[in-house]
Amino acid sequence: MDVFVYTFLLLASALFFGHIATKLKQPQIVGEIIGGIVVGPLMLLILPKIFVPEGHAILRFFSHEEASDLMKAIIDFSGVFLMLGAGLEINLSDLVHAGKSATLTAIFGVVTPFALGYVASTHILHLSFAASLYIATSVSITAVALSVATLIQIGKLNTKAGITIVGAAVVDDIIGIILLSVLTSISATGKVPNASALIKVFIVPMVFVGVSIWLGPIIGRFVFSKAERLSVNERLSIILLWVFVFSMLAHMSGLHVIIGAFIGGLTVRPFLRKAESDAIERWIWGFFAPLFFAWTGFAVVFSKEAFGMPLLVIVTVAFVGKIFGGGLGAFISGIPIKQSFVVGIGMNGRAAVELIVANIALTQGIINRDIYSSIVFMAMITALATPIMLKEFGTRFLPEPETGD
Repeated sequence: MDVFVYTFLLLASALFFGHIATKLKQPQIVGEIIGGIVVGPLMLLILPKIFVPEGHAILRFFSHEEASDLMKAIIDFSGVFLMLGAGLEINLSDLVHAGKSATLTAIFGVVTPFALGYVASTHILHLSFAASLYIATSVSITAVALSVATLIQIGKLNTKAGITIVGAAVVDDIIGIILLSVLTSISATGKVPNASALIKVFIVPMVFVGVSIWLGPIIGRFVFSKAERLSVNERLSIILLWVFVFSMLAHMSGLHVIIGAFIGGLTVRPFLRKAESDAIERWIWGFFAPLFFAWTGFAVVFSKEAFGMPLLVIVTVAFVGKIFGGGLGAFISGIPIKQSFVVGIGMNGRAAVELIVANIALTQGIINRDIYSSIVFMAMITALATPIMLKEFGTRFLPEPETGD
């Protein structure tokens, strides 16, 4: 029963505030995130002071801690479907051609904020070596789902900049795995893992991505030629099984499941009928996407300890590092400067892996609650600001996407 209550609250609030955001000519995602904040941390702040006593049973329905275990699977599914939608929007050949720009964008978009985060944590916040590494990592990892949804909603995903952002997210995820491996090893042994271990961590996901992009269309052509005479419902089931296989293989190779879902959507795209694509997209934008972004807001923690110098430093490093670093990589690859700026903005979203990194550092006593809360607020601020900035500058600076495959 609790799962239905959490889902109802999140979806209802996301739809209501998402509609208001659209009326105010703001990205729908911003309203959906705000909706999650309203039925989560804001309710926990207000209800005990006005309506119900502290500790009342009803408060559990507004608590992220209470909902986390119950909702994890649904939110994972939501992220998978959201990135499936992104894969269905992009031509595989366009993504392959964007390989150089995507790689440079990802590398500069990670190295720049990591370096700034480490220096700022060490010399301004005067934190330990381990704490500085964790903060540097937390500001370096992109949560691309925010940007993908915004680009789809403004009709700019299938542009050079949009495809670069999505491609960079794949490379960013691989770099993120390496960073997390280094942090885990340092926490466990006090030493940086050796070169052979890091190479293995890098090679496995790269092989998965390469083989999937190469073999996916070949296998897909065979599978869907055999499914040509099946009913719509049967074909939809096969499409979902296809995506789930890629998600599971991505997880087994060390990548996030949403990267597998994106590649699954990318490789199955040529074999879908319009009615099938429309049915999938209705579910994505009517259920999974609002739920996913409402959960992003629901996960925020309000804490007075978070405000102050740590928050200012971490937010500044996060914005400057990602926008400048990602934009620089795109510009070096040959993308015009204004479009490169949009690419940098698109790489600025957080609200996923960095919260896991911060939570590990907190539970191991590497950072205190103040620093942890600052990282959480940084994620919230970038999650809210990125769609707004992306809509504003993307609409102005990005060309209309080319039509056709």
